[in-house]
Amino acid sequence: MLANVANICFILHDKRLHKPMYLLICNLAVVDMLYSSSASPTMIGVLVAGDKTIAYVSCFIQMFVFHLGGVMEMFAISVMAFDRLIAISSPLRYQSILTNVRTLVLTVLTRLGVVLTLEERHGLMIGAILGPSLVNPFVYCFRTKEIKNKMLKMFNKVAPTE
Repeated sequence: MLANVANICFILHDKRLHKPMYLLICNLAVVDMLYSSSASPTMIGVLVAGDKTIAYVSCFIQMFVFHLGGVMEMFAISVMAFDRLIAISSPLRYQSILTNVRTLVLTVLTRLGVVLTLEERHGLMIGAILGPSLVNPFVYCFRTKEIKNKMLKMFNKVAPTE
């Protein structure tokens, strides 16, 4: 925890470190703090107090936060890998392709990707079905029986919310 806080403080106070790679490292430090602090209270309670039971609600919350931290860490590392891909594949254009604003947008988009609701997942599923056929004109998509049947099945699965 102390190393992550020190890492964030160094990046925030030194203006030379306000670059996409260091912003992503700062993001990873924040995610690591969430991830590591999710199980710490229970571990301390077991080790110090010897309390080996946990209530259902607190167990459920701890499990949710632990898995949320794991998924957020996966997304953070994926964005860092994308940063390095851009830096290696086009090093001369790296500064113009990946700016601080674009890095923050990528970070926010990964946070939104973690909390997609069920309705938005249906929209993404529709996009995944239509994606390959969008190479052809959009009208051609509805001429294909396979895509039309998949669309009808998906809309029939979605129950109206009341």
